[in-house]
Amino acid sequence: MRRLLIIILTFFAISCSSVHYNSLHKSSDYSKINKLKSELLTLSNNKEEASELASLAVTYPRVLANRYKLVTPPQYHNFLVNSGQRDRGLCYHFVQDIQKEINSRNFKSFSFKWGVANQNKLNEHNVIVVMPKNGEDFSNGVILDGWRDSGELYFSKVKDDSEYSFVEWKEGTKKLKEY
Repeated sequence: MRRLLIIILTFFAISCSSVHYNSLHKSSDYSKINKLKSELLTLSNNKEEASELASLAVTYPRVLANRYKLVTPPQYHNFLVNSGQRDRGLCYHFVQDIQKEINSRNFKSFSFKWGVANQNKLNEHNVIVVMPKNGEDFSNGVILDGWRDSGELYFSKVKDDSEYSFVEWKEGTKKLKEY
């Protein structure tokens, strides 16, 4: 039994790695920012705001990854937070901290909703969902998820996410304006 525990702990130590971004901008960013900008332009035709939001959304999760001293996989980082070895880095921390940065920019063309999947379950997951100012159907919103890929932004339309089925968490959406 003791030998098995040592093997399991060794596996975790070897398979989990620290995420540290020396540079917050990568060569692949230009393409990713343009793809996200195109998605955002389906929600609003304000090219300046779509470009600014896309750039922020792609690069800011890396700032947070460094700040949180993130390790991969994200589930292991959750263990570190929940056991008191890290202060932040859960998915909802990404939502709060990215939204705080978004709020500092005062976007006029977009609204933001708190998306949740598997609410109140062990595998609950939280994201920001970008919506047009006039509302529209939640499933057409664009997910901003900095947690899923450990500081690398994941984005897609809500309806196109094959891993999670998000719904709006209305209480969370009310809180987004406070960050």
